[in-house]
Parts: sequence; C-alpha cells; structure tokens
Amino acid sequence: MKIMSKSLRVSLLFSSLLFLILNLIGMRLGFYPVCNELLQSNSKQHGTEERYTVTDERYEHLDIHLPSKLPYNLTNPEIENQSHGQTQFIDRFLKNMTNGFFIESGAFDGEYLSNSLFFERFRNWTGLLVEPNPFQFKRLMNKNRKAYAINACLSEKNYSSVETFNVGNKDYLGGSVVQKETHNLLPQHIRVKCHPLILILQAINRFEVDYFSLDIEGAEYGVLSLLPWERIKVNIFSIEHNKWPGGKLNLIKFMEKRGYKLLTEIKRVGVAPDYIFKKTSENLL
Repeated sequence: MKIMSKSLRVSLLFSSLLFLILNLIGMRLGFYPVCNELLQSNSKQHGTEERYTVTDERYEHLDIHLPSKLPYNLTNPEIENQSHGQTQFIDRFLKNMTNGFFIESGAFDGEYLSNSLFFERFRNWTGLLVEPNPFQFKRLMNKNRKAYAINACLSEKNYSSVETFNVGNKDYLGGSVVQKETHNLLPQHIRVKCHPLILILQAINRFEVDYFSLDIEGAEYGVLSLLPWERIKVNIFSIEHNKWPGGKLNLIKFMEKRGYKLLTEIKRVGVAPDYIFKKTSENLL
C-alpha cells in the first residue's frame, strides 16, 4: 500500500479547494471548461487517476435531459418523415447512413417539421435537441425522443445568460430571442436561458456531428460566429438563410471560409428556405 507524502497531500488538498471555488464560480457564470482543464492538469501533475468530473454539475446547471428509454409518443407516427426536404436530401447524400449524431436547434415540439426525427427512428441516430420555447419544449419531452434535449437557446455570447424571448402568437412558431434588451416585457415575452453550444457539447462529451440543423429565426449568424470550429467537427449543415445579415450570398462566403461547400437549397411554399452545406476542406480563417 502506497503512502502519500505530506507535500503531495497538501498539494492535492489545495487543488481540491481551488477546484471547488472555481467550480462554484463556473456554475454561476458557465465557465466549466476552465474548471475541467484545471482539474485534468492537476490530476496529471500528481499522477492521480482522472476520476473526478464536473459532468454531473454541468447537467444540473444546464438542465440537459437524457435520451428517453420509453416508447415514442408521437402525434402522427404514421408519417415517417416530417421534414420539408432537408432530411430527404441528406439521407440520400449520406446513402442511408446509420448510427449518426445530429444537432437540431429550433427543434420545436420534436415532431412537427422535424429534421432529425427520421434519422432517429429509422437510421438509429441520436443527438441533441435545442428548443428555448418552454411550451413547445414540454410537448417535445412528451414525445420520448431518443436524444439529449435542453430547454434553452444557443447563445450569441461566449457565456451563459438569460435573454428575453418572444414566444410568438402562432402555435406553429417556435419564437425568437429579442435582439434589443428591454425592461418592459410584453405579454408574449418570457425570460430564457441561453448557453454557448460548446458548453452543452462538453457536458454530453460529443464534438463530432454528422448533421446540424440550424433554424433559429435570425440568430444563426451570431451562433455560428461564436462556434469554435477547430473543436466542433460538423459534416453537414442545413441553415435557414432568409434572415442572414447581408443576404444569402454572405452566408455562402461565410461558410466557404470555414471549409464548407454549398450542396443545394431547400425551398417549400410557406416555409423559410435552407441551404445545405458539406465540409470539404480546412478552415481558411
């Protein structure tokens, strides 16, 4: 049985106290990567096993729901594909690929017009569902999706925050973050949590994404500008482009600089158009 030296015990005690303080700050501000990297550094430095983790605290802070193990509870289970063309195109392009991972931001109720449900049900994928509207998120959770789910918006800032969210007046709209800060909330305004995508992915330990569906009513540019492209590897994007600053040609240029090629445009009557991008080269920035 090995006995720790006094200096090692003191060092470990100091590291633990320092980690506890930083972890409490992290829970307050959303700076979990700092805490985790420091902890791993201390573990390696002292030759101890990397058995400590802030994963549980991250789940508690972010309130991420685990994939359901219950049977699906869909409104229209007879409809195999609710997507308006995005899923159909990507499924053909990927040649019916199985066991992939998706992110659907703007997941709505988890079924209506879903770009991820088909992959989950018929291609054995899992993924992450992001929906800030609490009314639609409640419906989403009742569907028993086999994916992580979070009732929050993707942040356009590099830290977690609480933002004003317009839930809209139409039942089929997911809503959008109010871009200008206001202290006079309207009846359709609520306050919602917003987190950087990297923080959520760190919590579930997934950084390789086969398909990212991004439909967040004008916040696409802010979220993508913040994305740490060197850490998060996304193969295919579908991005709603009707609210992109400067128009859709600017979106194409934005994605090309990050190594993505435009594959096609998905247009449907009454639905905002999406561009489909595929990763083809290295980040040029």
